[in-house]
Amino acid sequence: MGSITGAVLKTLLLLSTQNWNRVIAGNSYDCDEPLVSTLSQASFSSSSELSSSHGAGFARLNRRDGAGGWSPLVSNKYQWLQIDLGERMETTAVATQGGYGSSNWVTSYLLMFSDSGRNWKQYRQEDSIWGFSGNANADSVVYYRLQPSIKARFLRFIPLEWNPRGRIGMRIEVFGCAYRSEVVGLDGKSSLLYRFDQNSLSPVKDIISLKFKTMQSDGILLHREGQNGDHITLELRRGRLFLLINSGEARLASAHTLINLTLGSLL
Repeated sequence: MGSITGAVLKTLLLLSTQNWNRVIAGNSYDCDEPLVSTLSQASFSSSSELSSSHGAGFARLNRRDGAGGWSPLVSNKYQWLQIDLGERMETTAVATQGGYGSSNWVTSYLLMFSDSGRNWKQYRQEDSIWGFSGNANADSVVYYRLQPSIKARFLRFIPLEWNPRGRIGMRIEVFGCAYRSEVVGLDGKSSLLYRFDQNSLSPVKDIISLKFKTMQSDGILLHREGQNGDHITLELRRGRLFLLINSGEARLASAHTLINLTLGSLL
């Protein structure tokens, strides 16, 4: 019963945290694949371009195609470089360079994101607008891990400052993975079934983590029954969260076999 209790207590801990580690098939969640390098030139767009060889499609990190990166027709704060990832992706990091072998690089920029390509949101950390420090030369790579990550199809880089002896110039890469939705809608008559590993001969630990939002004040969020009469239940009662644990060590309920934990009002 110790492993069951630990799993549910872990669940309660995860309910109260914003950044929690996901575990998929027993392995750490891996989400740092390069997403831009395999895109076609049609996936890139920009506010303007200095020439056809300075187009947005040449803005891939470490590439020397065309003039060696994107540069707009005019260097001002109204320019932008945009990428279409093709579908909603999770972006966990970004990296930038200046134009290859040139005096063109961006020293600070903003990052915007969108699912439609029309309505944009600005990337924030801790509810404050987050401006990124850019490059100090044309070819060094400046890398940023995004915490929190971005879940969106479109990304837009907006230069704020650039080398005063040159112009805006960018090459970029973003890192991440395919977006996996963690939201499930339940109508009160449906449920999700999770089967624990029954083939293992040694004790195992199953961790179930969840976040929930509901308009109802009562309902069962999680219930598990063991083979020896033990069970655990995570339940909403009048807007309060109850954790009920029965170790199954005795057929008759007693203070030693029943454990009840209660959290304050969630409404």
